Amino acid sequence: MNGSIERDKVKPECSAELNSLSFYPKVSGRRMKFVRLDPPGSWCSYEAVMEMLRVTGGKTFLEVGCGPGDLSLKLCKEGWQGLGIDFSAQAIQQAKANLGEYLESSRYRLVEGDISDLDSNGEKFDVGLSMMVMEHVEDDVGFLRKIVDSIKPGGHVIIAVPGRRDRWGIEDETVGHLRRYDRNDLTDAFLSAGLTEVTVWSVAVPAANLLFHFSNFFVRNSSEIDKLNQPAREQTRTSGIREIPWKTAFPSLFKLVLNRFTLYPLFVLQRLFYQSSLGLTMIARGKVTKPLRPLPKA
Repeated sequence: MNGSIERDKVKPECSAELNSLSFYPKVSGRRMKFVRLDPPGSWCSYEAVMEMLRVTGGKTFLEVGCGPGDLSLKLCKEGWQGLGIDFSAQAIQQAKANLGEYLESSRYRLVEGDISDLDSNGEKFDVGLSMMVMEHVEDDVGFLRKIVDSIKPGGHVIIAVPGRRDRWGIEDETVGHLRRYDRNDLTDAFLSAGLTEVTVWSVAVPAANLLFHFSNFFVRNSSEIDKLNQPAREQTRTSGIREIPWKTAFPSLFKLVLNRFTLYPLFVLQRLFYQSSLGLTMIARGKVTKPLRPLPKA
């Protein structure tokens, strides 16, 4: 299937309210139509995750905080089968629309809820994934252990989080982040959760680094700024489905630029920085070697 058609399915047009904003420029007296598209940093992060997955040898996955299902969709297209869980009803509805084909064929399932409420009836997966979720959770090691509980011995856990403590900014304040991670922070959390053979990559360098201040500017000049006084859980609920002009939403012609083919040089370039500490996104992979013993009760 044509790549641009697939992207249209995954990234629907933005809301009517968003496309009516006066922030958007006019072209020949008409407002420019915006669609939701992944920015370069997200493309780089997904590419790094797919690289990490290739060495796991798995075919079943659990995605915690699946949002609208972007990563789950990529995996299903590669022949994986999985389950996505998210506590945002709006995100679940978007995921249902994006993964309808795989839901109908039972190759993918969706659960609305929290990982602590997941009842898998003893089901175990080859890989546990979570993209930009753990930084929202107060007990990050406990969060990791919950994922580990659902993974087969010999399986893997792959987690993406915001990187670099020194880059705390307005976006962290509006989406309910509790922390950013340096490389050692992420390694320590994985080891504390009982994971072994831990690998941490610094990703989306230098693309995300060059766009960092622009990104904060667009957040400040969008409706996201109104979320500053919301409770952290409510900020988290909408963090994966935001529509921000020039950050997560672009003129439809940008599909010609924001795609895997044109951005491929960035995927190659980021590999030079995997072992650095420069990443505004850190991705870690750890191996589950044996079932965890339950934590002692307080």
